[in-house]
Amino acid sequence: MQSKIRAMALIGLTLPAATHAADLGDTETAIRLALLPETGAQISAHVAGEVLGAMGYTVEYVEADQMRVFSDMRQGRIDVNVEVWEARAPGNYRDMILDGDLQEMGELGVTLSEGLAYPAHMDATCPGLPAWEALRDCAALSGLTVVDYPEEWEGPAAGIIEAMGLPFEVRPAASEADLSQTLTEASASGDPALVMFWRPHWAVAAQDLRFVTLPTPEAACYETPSWGANPDLPGDCGIPSLEAVKTVIKGTKIKWPAAWYMLEDFQIDTETQEALMVAVEQEGRPVAEVAAEWRAANEETWQPVVDAALAQ
Repeated sequence: MQSKIRAMALIGLTLPAATHAADLGDTETAIRLALLPETGAQISAHVAGEVLGAMGYTVEYVEADQMRVFSDMRQGRIDVNVEVWEARAPGNYRDMILDGDLQEMGELGVTLSEGLAYPAHMDATCPGLPAWEALRDCAALSGLTVVDYPEEWEGPAAGIIEAMGLPFEVRPAASEADLSQTLTEASASGDPALVMFWRPHWAVAAQDLRFVTLPTPEAACYETPSWGANPDLPGDCGIPSLEAVKTVIKGTKIKWPAAWYMLEDFQIDTETQEALMVAVEQEGRPVAEVAAEWRAANEETWQPVVDAALAQ
């Protein structure tokens, strides 16, 4: 059974004049936000819910998974999915958009990117970082072994290292935890480390991680060996990044007009999400508490979005 957490944000702020009250729409019916398993997605949902609560809406968080969330939306169990990664969505997601059952509301502001991560102290020992050429010329990295994703993930590090002509061996991580542990230990010890990693992730903020700058990926990088720095191999570039988008069910603009406009403009960036992830993943604090604290400390960020929505 889906677990629902009902929350009404009672926040002391000045609401707009009564002439705008109708713009809120149906404030008696809760706006149900998808609560996916990933910490980052939960943070995005709760921060959006805090802002909706500040506007005077009742918010519910409905637990969901990546594969069923869009069916749940089409069947009327969820109204809003704040963080959607289309590359991970089931095949019928795009059909639901084209059929008008769901509506995309623009980018969230969170970027999913992958690459070779390293501790910040390496900027001093390898002058020229984050440019990838600095790895080739850095004596401090002699004998370094790059840590790739776990073997079952079929990580890209070995292919990138070979294509870029970098002088490193590559080993797969024993587990997902091995990736962050390697970077954490290197940050503490001052030793060098190169690890295939991604963001948003709590460790990027907690350990002040940096990412090697590789050539911007484009189709020719993978199709034409002569495209990049290595004329003999394709793949001598970085990995394409992905942008999260927001999705609502049809009829949202009619039922909750101001909420629709707010969600259209609502954004949270990667750095903010990572900072909040540290509080959840490392400090053990509830997501709802962390999001409420962010709302209380960042009125100058979200209030203009609310004001613009109410002025429509």
